[in-house]
Amino acid sequence: MGPIALNGESIRVQSRSALALFSVFVLQAGLLDGLRIAGRAPEPLLVLAVAGGLVGGQRRGLRFGFVAGLLYDLVAGTPLGLAAFAYAAGAAAAGLLTGYTVRAWWLVPPFVALGLSLYVFAGEVVGQDHLFDDRYVLTLGVVALWSALLAAPALLLVRWALTGAARPRRALSQGRALDRRPGR
Repeated sequence: MGPIALNGESIRVQSRSALALFSVFVLQAGLLDGLRIAGRAPEPLLVLAVAGGLVGGQRRGLRFGFVAGLLYDLVAGTPLGLAAFAYAAGAAAAGLLTGYTVRAWWLVPPFVALGLSLYVFAGEVVGQDHLFDDRYVLTLGVVALWSALLAAPALLLVRWALTGAARPRRALSQGRALDRRPGR
């Protein structure tokens, strides 16, 4: 993989992506953290990361997930990089479907559950035993419910960040990746 060329379009994409990620981070930390169901909070940054994988493909999803996870790590109180690892892996896994299916909202909750499971199990490995408890299945259910509610807006936001368009292009509706160049 060679150096990344910075042109006007790539700078716009990076700026829109940063704005989307930071906006969702503020939304999660400021508003949605207080909207708990059965004591469990939504994970909009993870939803955004998975949407990044579904819309942009595996590599862009990996980047979206890693940055979203780092933002979450800033406020989570867990080791730095734990959420970055889990969110990036979940988003990259979602990105594997890019060439095979359309990006529908119902694909988001299973990959969010995968990302959350990776977060919890990786946390167990590094000694964060408070992440896995007897209410883990309830946590998965609540997060899946929230992710189903947030999936459509997250897909639109990521589509805007990566293409500048809020509505899907014809190529997106036919299930093709945004960036068809080799190595991207």
